[in-house]
Amino acid sequence: MNLLTRKFPSSWIGLLISFSMIGSVTVGAQAADTPYRHTIVDSFAEGAGGGSEVHALPEDIVQKIINNVETDWRQVRKKCDSYSSGDCAQSDTAYSLRFYLPPCDARITSYCIESLAVSDGVGGPLVTGSYNGLVDGKTFDAVAERGLPDASTASRWTVSGVKHSGGSDGYAIKVLVDAFKSGSSKDLYLFDVTAIVEPFTESKSVQGQSDDSCTSFKVKEICAKRVDFVEKQRVALTLRLPNTVTGWLNGRLKNADIKIDPIDLKVNRIRVEAEPVVVPEVSVSLTKEQFDALPDPSFFLRQGEIWNSVNAGNPIALEWIKQLVAVMKDTASGEHSSWAFSTVGGRQSNDCFNDKTRLIGLVTTNAAVYSPGAPDFSNDSLNYKVGGLHYRPDGKSLTVGTYDLLMRSDVARCLYRFTNAPLSASVAVVDDSGSEKRIETTFLNEKDGWLHLGAYGFSFSRPTLRVKLTGTRQGSSTSGSPSSSSSNSMTSNSKSSKSKASKKSVSYTMTCKKGKVTKKFITALPNCPAGWKKV
Repeated sequence: MNLLTRKFPSSWIGLLISFSMIGSVTVGAQAADTPYRHTIVDSFAEGAGGGSEVHALPEDIVQKIINNVETDWRQVRKKCDSYSSGDCAQSDTAYSLRFYLPPCDARITSYCIESLAVSDGVGGPLVTGSYNGLVDGKTFDAVAERGLPDASTASRWTVSGVKHSGGSDGYAIKVLVDAFKSGSSKDLYLFDVTAIVEPFTESKSVQGQSDDSCTSFKVKEICAKRVDFVEKQRVALTLRLPNTVTGWLNGRLKNADIKIDPIDLKVNRIRVEAEPVVVPEVSVSLTKEQFDALPDPSFFLRQGEIWNSVNAGNPIALEWIKQLVAVMKDTASGEHSSWAFSTVGGRQSNDCFNDKTRLIGLVTTNAAVYSPGAPDFSNDSLNYKVGGLHYRPDGKSLTVGTYDLLMRSDVARCLYRFTNAPLSASVAVVDDSGSEKRIETTFLNEKDGWLHLGAYGFSFSRPTLRVKLTGTRQGSSTSGSPSSSSSNSMTSNSKSSKSKASKKSVSYTMTCKKGKVTKKFITALPNCPAGWKKV
């Protein structure tokens, strides 16, 4: 099966996320006595794991999607009970697909889950889990001659003796794929992959119990509910995916590590290992009087209806924080732990980021809202916008931010036109006024061809996380960063960097001062940059 990857036009991103995750609700503006509920939906807080879906689509609609022509495809799709029934019965049917990955086995060798491993959070090793079966929901068997993969449901795993906050060792894996297929070829046009690992507890369903209370999944008479990870647990998820899964990933992870190995000419083994993060929740019900007292109530009015929910990865969600901060007393309504990642759609801000042949980066945060794509490279800095409320649900403890950026070493050097000499970095959290905020911990390391920078311990409002790398420029013997953005080819740099990038570089974190300005630097040598003094 020849698999190709395409992305929606940028204006479609929110549409796809709403389809893939929790839907929004609207309340008529005339319902004055109804509380005005406003919720920022975590992009990775998918509801109970269900089954796969397949719809028939007109061929011309799929061709528009493949060629990035905007079209309201959901209005014309027709649901099918299987790949070969109803409107999907013809061999030249065009499809929209939304399917869960099954576990790998002797027959299923691509688009599948290879393994799960979890640690105990107290320094113990990763323990490999065992597959226990699927959850309730629709499944479809592969039709190889038509290029259609196995479509599964979420799956249940046991990691023996490794208990989460619920006191048991059960974990659900939900890897959800959105794709389209033309009826004129076997090519599957992949648009989105989202992977979630979720601890759960289970109990026997009681008569009259709503399926909505089974927040993780349901299996016959068993009702499973989501619970949190134990702090500092680590999770390693290994998937087999086509090598056409390229570009950037984002997610809810901390201190992440990624490894990509080719299995054959078409399939990669992708292993992501990381800690979960605690994600603040933003949800509030207002009276009519409270709604009218918002800074700009009209912001939440859309064609006579009240705008009730927005996805955390939607750029406009930053404005939601600004509107709701006072009425929510700058305090999160709740919080939950999350371990998840997803592909990132759309063209990126710099040509060095637009390599379509491989995965090139991963950006993760626990922020309530965040930029939907890769960091923006401008003015010699990698900038990433996040937002949230200052306080945890108790109204006293500060919400502590996390940010991880993993990027292929040759991509970083492409941006700055650096040689293979060791890199240094400065990290700043800058608020709307341009003032820099305190960061508790930063680190930079480089190994196996990947550059990993982490920044932890900053507080929220609507800050920009600003990373500036320093190294030796090509054709120069001095260190520095270029005066303008670079989009030069990575060809010569990537070839020469393979042997050196595989060695782990040593870095030093130190606080330096110049005049009245104090800043934290990560450097290859135990010295502050020129003009700065160590504090």
